[in-house]
Order: sequence, then structure tokens, then C-alpha cells
Amino acid sequence: MKANKLLTIFVAILFLIIFTSIGNLIFSKSFQPSLPVYGEVAPFRLIDTQGQVFDSARLDEKIWVTAFFFTTCSGICPIMTKNLKFLQDMYRSYPDVEFVSISVNPEQDTPQTLAAYAQKYAADTAQWHFLTGSREDITRIAVHGFKVGSIDQPVFHSAYFILLDRRGRIRGYYEGTQKEEVERLSKDLVRLYNTKSHW
Repeated sequence: MKANKLLTIFVAILFLIIFTSIGNLIFSKSFQPSLPVYGEVAPFRLIDTQGQVFDSARLDEKIWVTAFFFTTCSGICPIMTKNLKFLQDMYRSYPDVEFVSISVNPEQDTPQTLAAYAQKYAADTAQWHFLTGSREDITRIAVHGFKVGSIDQPVFHSAYFILLDRRGRIRGYYEGTQKEEVERLSKDLVRLYNTKSHW
């Protein structure tokens, strides 16, 4: 009789632990803080690797990652491009995820040059867009839109990857050369992708 009572108490405690753990898991997921909003990027138009106008409206309702670079950069750009390639390979089957690399040296980086650069890294340009344009447009987009770079530098670039949500809002900046930061970006990208609302 005493053994049955102890068994009942043990089972009750076990169920309590299980249900408490499940409850904590649900609570932590339900009340996970949203990503910050750093601003909203205004619509822009640049030129793609085919020499065609790329309208940012095509990124509406997409989750996208942007980087600023130039093809002759021998410092951080190759590392960042390889990391973007890693991300594209990871999210190749995600129809609502795209990548955008914008050259900050348009005098050198013609559409043909960008096409060769994309081919060098085996980039799928249907999902990963390499863009150029006038220096004035690129500077305005970088400094005032994405809030990177400086208008005082003739050729500037940023070490950041920039994550944007389906409404074109900046949701995060990540060091594009750092493995841990790229992993954090990947996790945040999935959070945005799996969120039905536009938080």
C-alpha cells in the first residue's frame, strides 16, 4: 500500500516536471523578442549583370540580405562573398529569400565585370543579384538607405551584411567576415522567414 502511494507521488512529480518543461518551451518561443527595426530602405533602381534595370520592388515580400563590395577588393570582399555563397547554397530552395551585392566602384564594375565575378563564385544570379549604377545613386542608397559607408570616401565598402524583412525594413547588421556573425544572421533570417506577420 505504501509502495503504491510512493509510486503515485513519483508519477505525479514526473508528469509535473514534463508539463512544466513543455510549458517553459512554449512560453519561451511565444514570447521571443522580435528583431529590432533600424530603418526602412526607400525604393531604388540599379543595373544588374545583364545590363537591365533592377527595381527593388521585385524584392517586395522577400527576406533579403545585402552587402556592399567591389570586385577588385582583395581584403574583406572575397571572404564576404564566400560567406554569401555559403548562405545562398543553404537557402537555395527557399523561394522568398534573395541576396543582393551592390558594387561601390561602378566605374570599374560594369555589368560584364559583375557577371564574370558572379560566375567566378558560382552564384545563382536568379536569387543573388549583383548590381551597379551611378556613383550618386549607390552612395545615396548605401549611406541614406542602408546606413553604411560614407559620402566622403570615393570608394568605400562595409564589412556588414544587412538583413531586411518583407517590408524592406532593416532588421540586423552582421560582420560578414565572422563565422559566428554569419551563423547569427542565418538564425535571424529563418526567424523572419517563418514569421507570418510582419513584426
